[in-house]
Amino acid sequence: MSSQDDSGISFSISNDQQNFRLLELPPSLLELLASEHPPSLYLKSEQPSSVASSAPVPTAVICTHDQTFEVRQVQFSNILYIVQPSPIPAGNESEPSSVSGVTAIGQCKALLELVPVQTQPVQFLRNAIPVYNEKKYQPNIHQWAPEIKSKQVLLTNAPFSTAEFEAAWTELCAFEIEDEAWRPSALQLHEIWASFMTETRIQGIDVTNTFQYIGRILTVVEDCWDEAMPHAILRRLSSDHENISEGCVLIDRFKCVQWVGRVYLEVLCHGSQRAPSNFLQLWKDHLPERWREDAKLDILQAFFTDLGNGSIKFKGPLSTATNQGRKAPAASTTSKGKSKWHDKFKATRA
Repeated sequence: MSSQDDSGISFSISNDQQNFRLLELPPSLLELLASEHPPSLYLKSEQPSSVASSAPVPTAVICTHDQTFEVRQVQFSNILYIVQPSPIPAGNESEPSSVSGVTAIGQCKALLELVPVQTQPVQFLRNAIPVYNEKKYQPNIHQWAPEIKSKQVLLTNAPFSTAEFEAAWTELCAFEIEDEAWRPSALQLHEIWASFMTETRIQGIDVTNTFQYIGRILTVVEDCWDEAMPHAILRRLSSDHENISEGCVLIDRFKCVQWVGRVYLEVLCHGSQRAPSNFLQLWKDHLPERWREDAKLDILQAFFTDLGNGSIKFKGPLSTATNQGRKAPAASTTSKGKSKWHDKFKATRA
């Protein structure tokens, strides 16, 4: 005759059910959280825009300092119970129970999984930050520019990590004036860089090596532009973004050559055709002498179309464009259909 000890585990369901939501972590994130110095996690979502858009409704993301994971809800094919140990009363009430069972205190019909997502923060910020207009700009008077926000507000509502945000901010040469975020157009970048190169040549400054720019080079440039804009350009081209605030900068050779070509390509070849040889000459004329030989169309392949008639034309998002959205995350095998959580449990028990 079977005894109570080998009759299995007693199972009961509590009348007072609690709400639970399971979160499945990628192994890489789990390892970080289990480390000696776990990172902070941030739950973020893009702030709804008042402007009508065909872009998909933004989803929630969880970010570390430099990674972004999209939060997806996955339905279970079966019901998952959340249980806790519970004592079973002994036959003799005067004796304490030595037998335990489990009681279901909640059910989960879905879980949340975190999927690494390939964000496009440059497109997001291009859409969110207005182009600076030096002629119409007056402090606190912005009827002509919609939704001007501070950098911190943009970061708070950006559906990607801080590191990705900062990289995109630098890529666009974005800057702040009185807690308001702006970005320059390609024409403005062209004019500032041309003025910058003129001043360095007049003063005999070699920009291919580390040089001091505060109080010397930017003096003339800042007469026409807010100082934040040329600083943003030098930060974009600097080989060390952190040390530029000290007043000295070392311009990265490849960054500079490609960036100048990209800017001049948009200014000179947007909406019109131009012979490659003519464009190359103008490009080289706006580079330091030592770097002229690096100006080759190969490094701008992503930004122009060869029309096949001996001319090229700019392609790609304009600096004045407001393209929206971010790249859809790669398809997850676990998010298609039902989540086979029971298969995972079998694997761990094998």
